[in-house]
Amino acid sequence: MYVITDAVNKAVPFLLLPLLTHYLLPADYGIVANYNVYINFLVIFIGISSQSIISVNFYKLDKAEIGKYIFNIFFVISITITTCGLVIFLFQKQIEDFLSVGQIFVVSGLAIGLSQVLSSISLILWRLEERPLAFGGYQISQTICDVTISLILITMFDMGWRGRLIGIGTSSIIYGSISIFLLWKRGYLSVYYNKLYIKETLRFCLPMVPHALSVWARAGSDRLIVSNLAGVSASGIYAAGFQFGLLISFLTLAFNNAYAPFIYKSLSLTDERILESKKQKLVKFTYLYIAALLLLTFLASIASNFAIDNFLSAKYAEAKMYVGWALFSQAFQGVYLMFATYIFYVKRSASLAIVTFICSALQVASSYYLVSSIGPLGAAYSNFTISLLNCIVVMILSARVYPMPWLNFRVLLAR
Repeated sequence: MYVITDAVNKAVPFLLLPLLTHYLLPADYGIVANYNVYINFLVIFIGISSQSIISVNFYKLDKAEIGKYIFNIFFVISITITTCGLVIFLFQKQIEDFLSVGQIFVVSGLAIGLSQVLSSISLILWRLEERPLAFGGYQISQTICDVTISLILITMFDMGWRGRLIGIGTSSIIYGSISIFLLWKRGYLSVYYNKLYIKETLRFCLPMVPHALSVWARAGSDRLIVSNLAGVSASGIYAAGFQFGLLISFLTLAFNNAYAPFIYKSLSLTDERILESKKQKLVKFTYLYIAALLLLTFLASIASNFAIDNFLSAKYAEAKMYVGWALFSQAFQGVYLMFATYIFYVKRSASLAIVTFICSALQVASSYYLVSSIGPLGAAYSNFTISLLNCIVVMILSARVYPMPWLNFRVLLAR
């Protein structure tokens, strides 16, 4: 059910693409893409990954105590959103100019970001309780609400990018409010101030902000750079092209979520002879997976170009030059996930976080340089190059922290 829900939510932006490109100009689509990047940025600082500490403590504390913990997390969130609000107040004009939106959308980003954090808390609790129907029902119904409002405002009221932003904001705020009510009704919200819980939340969550920022930088900074250096219309076309990367992204994420537990189970075997045999099979399967993934990505590139020619508005024809780079960037991200699993197994996630942070910084720097030098295509080159580099570095790191017979081709081919 979790995979199905993820599929629906990832498929919606892609399935909406033909309709949105017919009703929105590239500049409008660029504004929508940039605003989503802005919201994701706010979510990092408002929520500070607070749902992670709920996961850590869920099986250690009883339900009543979890309710008290969540109340104190809300206290921390009240501090973070106040801080974010102050920063937005100080730099409001610059943010408006950067995003090409008015004051109301800049300020309402705080409410939208807060609402998404509240929803993430409800969702993580359902996942921990192993209640996939509630989890899926909440997410899918929110997606339907978002799409319905957006389409009505865009197609019937001709509100353009404003209609899409209002759809995103309205659905987020409605479901954020529902989330608070459900937390209280389910017994997960008890008014109880606890200084220790607040300190634990800050101590655990604040160090996760740099990692979350690095992930954000990899996923969204290129759109802001293109918008700033080449214009919001160029950003819209770039974002439309990179939406096709979702085709590979969903497949690799869904596969990794299903396959990672199998890897952990295989590596936990205590019989050395059986373990060695399992390792060889895992390596062989990984090579076959990489070959199949790259072939599928090549075919998806061809199919995507056909889709752009036949289903997207002619205004977005230039998006074709980004599609291949987007798809292969996601393919190497999928390969990265396979090797990262071994690093997680030996609990060396700190090393992985350092690699991710460095690669993110390199991507931001190279994107800025290349876009300023050769135009928006430079961001696509940077995205692909850093994805490949990140993949190679993680492959090497994986081999060092947990040796596998990656280069023992004679044995692999003999089996």
